[in-house]
Amino acid sequence: MNVLLGIKLDIQLSEDCLILHGSRNESVGSVLRGTVVVQLKREIVLNFMTLKLKGKTEIMWPKSFAGSALTSCERQNLVLYHWNLLPVKEGPFTLSAGEHRYSFEFIFNGFLPETIRIKNGQVKYKLVAVMGRNALRPNLVCEKELVVRRFAQPSLLDINQTYPIVDSWEDMLDYTIFVSHRMISLSDSLSVFLTFLPKGPEVRVKHITFFLLEFLTLRRTKSNKRQVNTRWFNLRSKIEEPRTSYNRSYTINFPKGQEEKVHFDCNTELIEITHKLQVRVTFSAGKSINAIVIKIPLHVMPESLEMMGESPPRYDQLPVMNLSSVLPPPYD
Repeated sequence: MNVLLGIKLDIQLSEDCLILHGSRNESVGSVLRGTVVVQLKREIVLNFMTLKLKGKTEIMWPKSFAGSALTSCERQNLVLYHWNLLPVKEGPFTLSAGEHRYSFEFIFNGFLPETIRIKNGQVKYKLVAVMGRNALRPNLVCEKELVVRRFAQPSLLDINQTYPIVDSWEDMLDYTIFVSHRMISLSDSLSVFLTFLPKGPEVRVKHITFFLLEFLTLRRTKSNKRQVNTRWFNLRSKIEEPRTSYNRSYTINFPKGQEEKVHFDCNTELIEITHKLQVRVTFSAGKSINAIVIKIPLHVMPESLEMMGESPPRYDQLPVMNLSSVLPPPYD
């Protein structure tokens, strides 16, 4: 909201977050709805009043030149849409004192990427409302960020269907690892079931550690280069008394309060984020120490699994703007 000398300009959205269902190739999109609200203590004269939706992706690449640290940046414009909130005509417009509301809507393409914020880049959307006055008076500008989230289609990915990993370590150990689900949000817990069957009496399981691996890929479209950074999050470390057989389950929670938090998965032209659960099992065979490392792909979602089963938002016709001569924007 912006307030200036008895004028209040605000952008109100029908939903705090715009939800896209399905991948970028599957999603049918969603409808952005909102209202630009103007509150006036007295009558004013305007030249125009507009609203813009802007979206962009940008990444930053560290580099050095002549011994100095520099940063290069690549940007992509994702969307730019414009509404005229007042009738298209020549001459100034007079708005009476009181409240004026201008509803708007936009068909948000399902191929557009979701909001992302990482250390070296971002995908960001914002709405900008502008009240234009004469040359002697400053324009009044109000900006509001639009947060876009994406959810996979449960019917397509079958979030409840997982498969155990069954393998053996040479002639020492047979093992089975099973996770409760492959899709998870940062607020959910994950159950991991472990079974180990040593092939000899000297083989003992010593301890087990769990890590979440985050792979962050930045791409440069012009040079076709990419940079991959891996971040490690220690989920749990369990020291076990040596035993000949092992059959247990663990409940794993994602870390909270980290300086750099875990991101959720995304896949755009410039930024891609994926995750894996790493299970490291250390065991002894006589005097030797060995370790098995198993990596299981996980799909980290922005919200709880319960929200993924919700149906896509229904399209409802917006009320007509309070100025009958203003036509709704075309649905391109």
